[in-house]
Amino acid sequence: MSEVTSHQHLLKLALTTTANQYDFYLKAANAAETPQVKALLMVLAETEGELIERIRLMMTTGILDVVEEVAKEDFSYEEPNPTPFGMDRTPFATSTPDTDPRLYVCNRALEKEFSGFTFYKSISSRAKSELIKRVFEYLAFIKSRQIERIRKVCATF
Repeated sequence: MSEVTSHQHLLKLALTTTANQYDFYLKAANAAETPQVKALLMVLAETEGELIERIRLMMTTGILDVVEEVAKEDFSYEEPNPTPFGMDRTPFATSTPDTDPRLYVCNRALEKEFSGFTFYKSISSRAKSELIKRVFEYLAFIKSRQIERIRKVCATF
């Protein structure tokens, strides 16, 4: 498989992953009854939508421009915490995922984002091409920021 074909294949995988998460967030937001949960899901969907556009741009114009653009940025982050929100936390002290939609949605969103993070991090760590490595480091960085956002918002419930 040529390097260009390999890049396109990996970008298609990233696009599919991101599109699935986007669909999940939109459907969950439409079903959400709690305003804070709906708002969180819409923000997450918006970020996924932006990521979809970014990946599509990479697929049509090539990844070199994007890599040069993001090469100036610092993608340092702490490894995100995948631990679900526990039921011993206030206000979830007497709640279960079955009785509190906030707990369910927060943990489901956290699970989705961490799955995307580990997927992108895995590709980045195994990439033979420096271009692919850098692109997938960027995608993992975006996911780590999403996880931080979920933790901050859900901690306020």
